[in-house]
Amino acid sequence: MADDAARAVRPWPVVEWQDVLNAYTPTDSPTEARLRTLRRHAVVSDGVRGPLLTAQGRFSGKLSLFCELNLDAAVLWRRGLTDWAMQYRTAASSLEASLTGLLTKHRVQIGELVRPTEPRRQEAWHVLALFSEAVLDARKNLPPVPDEDAVPGILEARTGQWVRFVAAVGASWYDVPWQMVRSADLSVGDPAVLFRELLPNGNAVLRLQAGLDMRQAEQAEQQPEEKLHPLEARAVLRHQSSTAREALLTALEGEEPLAKRVLG
Repeated sequence: MADDAARAVRPWPVVEWQDVLNAYTPTDSPTEARLRTLRRHAVVSDGVRGPLLTAQGRFSGKLSLFCELNLDAAVLWRRGLTDWAMQYRTAASSLEASLTGLLTKHRVQIGELVRPTEPRRQEAWHVLALFSEAVLDARKNLPPVPDEDAVPGILEARTGQWVRFVAAVGASWYDVPWQMVRSADLSVGDPAVLFRELLPNGNAVLRLQAGLDMRQAEQAEQQPEEKLHPLEARAVLRHQSSTAREALLTALEGEEPLAKRVLG
């Protein structure tokens, strides 16, 4: 049962370019110039590109999403493990080609895969589930990132400038800075994956990534679906309004932070 719970929450299988840069240099702000640098070195795959539409179906620009294996490629490149980084990048490129086929087959737009999209059509949930499985299978043939572990769980707000991350397995938890939660565009109650990278000097780099709860995806596929026009289903909305999130985070700032504990 514990293994099932751990497998239920996985990294969201597609990410945006800012996420890749945050993995490459967590302390620097993501810029398109830095993205071009990574692309010149062939660290990042080409991604899958498509239109981004508003709730009314109006064109609002182009969107590129990348296979989440690019995050591992960026981390490995930063650490000088270029050969392994290229393996992840090659796998990401292959998976993105398969994702393009899935989108065409199931008539899903790339904008429907953005994490905070609501409402999401059953076809989009199905594509996310299939692509997540493909990424999981690809990982089995790739070398694990050294000195890094991934802990699936859920975010729970408590006190102070910290949001408590509770592991999906066991009773372990860790207090994550609320700014990290905001930077990942996550809210309290969201599934997430906490990556802990141990540095040679003994310090650790924490990276928070949006999670895909496979149980939610399976339930969404099985439930009777409200008939939505595909354009209506591409609206990028939040599970929690920005006003509510700001109010919550403001309230957290005025309270005492919790004592930190390391996940066991």
